[in-house]
Amino acid sequence: MGTAALFFGLFICCQFTEKSSAEDFVSSGLEESVVEWECRDRYLWIHVRSPQMPRFEARDGNGVHPLSEPLASRCGYTISTFRMDGFTTFRASYYSCFTPNQNDEVFTFSFNVIVNDAGGKWISWPVSAVCSGLTWTHREIICEEDYMEVNVDRESSCGGQRGDSGEMWYAAFSQAQRTASSVWQLMFLQSDGQVSSMSISEAQQWGYSLMVGAQRVVLRSQYKQPHAELTTVEGVPVEVVRVSLFIKKKLTVMMIDMSMACTVNSGSFDGAWLLWDVPWVVTPLVDEGAVFESRSLSLGVEGVLLDEHTATTRGFSLVQRGPLVQIGVPFGAEGGYRKSSVVNNMYKETFVIFLLYEHVFSLLYEDGGSIDTRHRMLRVLDTPLLCRKPFHVDKTVSDGRSFSVYLGNIPADVTLEDVQINSNQLMMSQSNIISPVFHANGSRAYELRLPFEDAVVRWVYLGQGVVQYAIDVNFTLTIMPQKASYYHLTSITAQALNKFPPEITAQCSSGGITFSVVIPSRAESVWEVGVGQEPLTSQMSAQRGYHLHSDAFRTTLEVPAFSVGYTYDGLTLSNFYGTFRLLLRDSKTLEVQTSTSKRCLFKTEDMIVCSADGTVTVVTTPTSTRPSVQPDRTTLLDPNCKPKQTDESRVLFEFNLDSCGTRALVGESYVVYENEIIYDRQLISDGLNLISRDSQFKLTVRCFYPLSGVNRLSVDRVFRSETPGLGSVKVFKHLKGSSEYF
Repeated sequence: MGTAALFFGLFICCQFTEKSSAEDFVSSGLEESVVEWECRDRYLWIHVRSPQMPRFEARDGNGVHPLSEPLASRCGYTISTFRMDGFTTFRASYYSCFTPNQNDEVFTFSFNVIVNDAGGKWISWPVSAVCSGLTWTHREIICEEDYMEVNVDRESSCGGQRGDSGEMWYAAFSQAQRTASSVWQLMFLQSDGQVSSMSISEAQQWGYSLMVGAQRVVLRSQYKQPHAELTTVEGVPVEVVRVSLFIKKKLTVMMIDMSMACTVNSGSFDGAWLLWDVPWVVTPLVDEGAVFESRSLSLGVEGVLLDEHTATTRGFSLVQRGPLVQIGVPFGAEGGYRKSSVVNNMYKETFVIFLLYEHVFSLLYEDGGSIDTRHRMLRVLDTPLLCRKPFHVDKTVSDGRSFSVYLGNIPADVTLEDVQINSNQLMMSQSNIISPVFHANGSRAYELRLPFEDAVVRWVYLGQGVVQYAIDVNFTLTIMPQKASYYHLTSITAQALNKFPPEITAQCSSGGITFSVVIPSRAESVWEVGVGQEPLTSQMSAQRGYHLHSDAFRTTLEVPAFSVGYTYDGLTLSNFYGTFRLLLRDSKTLEVQTSTSKRCLFKTEDMIVCSADGTVTVVTTPTSTRPSVQPDRTTLLDPNCKPKQTDESRVLFEFNLDSCGTRALVGESYVVYENEIIYDRQLISDGLNLISRDSQFKLTVRCFYPLSGVNRLSVDRVFRSETPGLGSVKVFKHLKGSSEYF
């Protein structure tokens, strides 16, 4: 089946013509397969691949004849309504106009197929074919898409068949005897008894086409002609043309029944099958006194009959049930065509198939004679526009610790082009996340599997060790090859019941507090351990002097006393309480979920504490000077600010930054509060001089607070800081007559 192939019955000259034409058109930029043709059973088939509708012209000795409606249907040509994207099918009856035939055995076709090339130029493609080798039955009726045609053996036809209206035919025969002449005439019969006869030229004016050959006579009629009638046979609408061809030869009137009958029902669709009902006996074609005998029933696709095995394999059904032959075609069956599109973000498709139904039957008469009839009907069956809405099934099981989503009802011409999860595009090459599922009917599905711990998954801690995970999924589905896309959105949530927070324990030591953090398996991405606003990391630990150790099972944090992050209370000269707090946060939202604090008793040493509330506590040992300083005689810059507690060697001051003569200095990034611990020396007058045996002692106390974290309300004189400050102490003491800073 190709333009350069030699069809059966083609002459050598035709083969040469086709080859040269193909070469000419290939050089013009058109592929050889643009136009294909072949001789088929009782018609020439031409298949054209072209985005635009091609034009057709018939050629004969009288010139070129454009084949457009209504000429095409009157002359036995069909431009099929069975449409496939980019393809057009053309059929020409063997008895079509402008088609010479030799003794009803050899038929010669010549056409121009005018095709639009890629550049928008119309190019004429010649098609020439000679078809032969056909065996005809006595009577053949073809119900094409746009016309009815009856083909009768003229030599064995005499008299008239009475059909289902015997009296009507007798009346017609009587009239034919009275009006017959030596030229062919047509007589049309109506169900109301009216009979009208006309010459062949008159019939042609009505739109009929008659051809009388050496052996056969052919009559063709468009549908809905004035002489046609619409009736019902077993509930099926049938268009009937009751007509006889007659001529008078000497004393004999020869009358040939040329009646035609075609069903005009369009079929139906039950959601799974295309259904078409045809009467078992089309009564207008059957003589009243004849015995009807069926010979064969056959189905075909695109004008080609299928053998029984092939039809069964494709799922076609052809069953006689009472007075009807019921034809069934499953949706999507081979030989049909599925056309899909996207309308309002919805995949819609229709299924269309071009069926050929053939019934060969015989009419048996009492005198032993018989007439064989081949009755063929071609019908385009299609479904309404069907919505194929995808669906999803949430197959997630919390114990599996991953999302599992099944996306189904994806037609065979659709592919999953893109997946977005929580607005993050998923790489389709990640086959471990997306996998296709193929079904026997050609459709497919997809399965998405995504671990809860994947970075794109949203989660929230609900408490009591329960974490809720959530994904918003947007599937992009694309029809191929037209690349029309539609979308399916879904949201899936799941809860994991074994996501308990890390277990944190703490114990006191003489030098600080040791925390032990045990994180459950696969929970690292869920939780964040932090100190204040900062996450606990190796870098932060090194900067603050913490000691951090980690292994596969636990993390150990040693926090020396007086490190950043402690808060203090109950401070005396002998001991104090230090508290350190670890926070447990949602690692994505940073929302604090819980915390663990440890309060330990430590021995008091020389120290300074700058609290967030603006309280400064200083413990120092002034007795290390020579001569020694008496602790109870020390004060701050304001002499009224005396020690809160003293003993033989140490002193404890506690004061507010807004009191006791504290000075404030503002730098680029810190606010510095400064005061001094001084010693009240006793002076002895020696004439004009004052002498003392006490040491000259001065200790400078400074607290540094980040400028960004300080909130000082001067009216209320209330100090607040987001974090404790950093303290420093500088001691000035007189040793053996020298002055030094330490």
